[in-house]
Amino acid sequence: MSRTSQAVMETTEPALPLEWVLPSGLPAVPPPVRHLRLVPGSQAQVAQSPDAPRLPSPAPWVARLAPAILEVVAGERPAAQLTRWVSGEIRETLARRGAAALRHPAGKGRPPQCRRVRSVRITEPAPGVIEASAVVLGGVRARAVALRLEIVRERWLVTALELG
Repeated sequence: MSRTSQAVMETTEPALPLEWVLPSGLPAVPPPVRHLRLVPGSQAQVAQSPDAPRLPSPAPWVARLAPAILEVVAGERPAAQLTRWVSGEIRETLARRGAAALRHPAGKGRPPQCRRVRSVRITEPAPGVIEASAVVLGGVRARAVALRLEIVRERWLVTALELG
């Protein structure tokens, strides 16, 4: 087991909350923010049987997850917070990239960036599979995040990731 894998397993960071619940027990799913542009025709309708668990809508979910992934890559957020939402292989890759960003001279002493999601595009190539892309603005740079989400253990799980 590599040192990175061992460090990730030993971390006790809580998972990144992507679903919020009010004290009354009602779900508090925030609407997409005003600056988020959902591309017309990109709202994938996930086919769910009546007895299947109710999954969150993928577009707002991707809009919350994409900036968190970029924060891990920049070394601003621990990769362990994404444990519940990404596969183990992707989490370890993100942890390595985040550690490398922290070691790089340009990353030392740099304040965290404010990231905004500009747009999200969703497609459903197969039932229970979502392919999504998001454009995330941070500072003077725009980054692209492409994700493949699959239903695993009654929740969305990122099984493939590309950053641009």
